[in-house]
Amino acid sequence: MEPFTERLLREHEQAWQVMQQHRFVVDIEQDRLPTTVFNRYLVFEGNFVATAIAIFALGISKAPGIQQQRWLVGVLNALVDTQIAWFERVLAERRINPADYPDDLPGVRRFRDGMLRTAQQGSYEQIITLMFGAEWMYYAWCRRVNERHQSDADVRRWVEMHAEDEFYQQALWLKNELDRCAVALSESEKQTLSALYGEVLQWEIDFHSAAYEP
Repeated sequence: MEPFTERLLREHEQAWQVMQQHRFVVDIEQDRLPTTVFNRYLVFEGNFVATAIAIFALGISKAPGIQQQRWLVGVLNALVDTQIAWFERVLAERRINPADYPDDLPGVRRFRDGMLRTAQQGSYEQIITLMFGAEWMYYAWCRRVNERHQSDADVRRWVEMHAEDEFYQQALWLKNELDRCAVALSESEKQTLSALYGEVLQWEIDFHSAAYEP
């Protein structure tokens, strides 16, 4: 029987490929990402970390058991202790003033607000779908791009962080957990999650496109 996550990837292959071949991804792969685009992206993504913290906290509150809570607490701690510190350091070293890159853009808002609203109003399974959609997608393109050269050390490190085994294990946990949850779901509930997964991919596409907006 086809795992549910494989069904999602199959049903949304077109959007998946659009994100895998997004201008942002290809520019990094070809080592030609404009500095201003990466700086703007760092502001957008750094700001989203706070939203991700809220999403994972909601996931913990809705988790079905201590095993799931324990894993999600570990992810939450990494966001709070490691990721935020990384963004603070890189923004400071690159002398980026977030005020120079306003993130009140449609693509950024759709991603941020759509993810948070779903986590607030939705189920545990929906939260896992959100994060699987984002993290499995990121691991896939970073694993590929990691084979290429990036001359900007911060771009290089950003790719490495999402191609390393630690991030892979996190994305794989989400994939396996969603497959586990799906076993008990009705076809109608699976269709709802599939539609949500498709939305997440589109939100990601729009979010990365926003980094190119002046």
